[in-house]
Amino acid sequence: MNDKTEPLFFETLMLIAKFNDRFLELASLLRQVQEKSPQNFKTLISIPQLGRRKAYYLVSIDKAFGDKNVPPERLRKLGWTKLAALAPHITKDNLEDTLLFAEQHTVRNIDAVVHGLEPILDGRTVVLTFTAEQFEAYSDAILANGAIKNGKGFAGAEAALIAALGKSSG
Repeated sequence: MNDKTEPLFFETLMLIAKFNDRFLELASLLRQVQEKSPQNFKTLISIPQLGRRKAYYLVSIDKAFGDKNVPPERLRKLGWTKLAALAPHITKDNLEDTLLFAEQHTVRNIDAVVHGLEPILDGRTVVLTFTAEQFEAYSDAILANGAIKNGKGFAGAEAALIAALGKSSG
């Protein structure tokens, strides 16, 4: 670590502890650390409270929204998960419409729209716990019925599960 990046590193480290309240500031600092000191960035993303995935989401948020004229409070109200879902799709032309949509929908609905699917309004959430074998069978069934692999999860899993159930009961 060189003397020029040390204050930036430690300021970023302190913000990780205040993540929920200060995620926009953390996003900006992480981007700066990534650009100025990739080795320090690697150190920061190894911290369990932050992690690699969340760090890269935050950097993408700063890239998408950091130079836009959007009040920080508006972005804070949306939250980092919605902003992370929107970040890859933000342009100067769609910024306001996209933010308005995000203010009225859940992150799951945002993900659905981003993947070209219909959002589920007034939906219900079901949490399922599978063994490894059951999860493999579930994954195979929904992928065969239209779900789309999305990171570690799936987009369109709900409709695909209903389609699979319809085939098995029909």
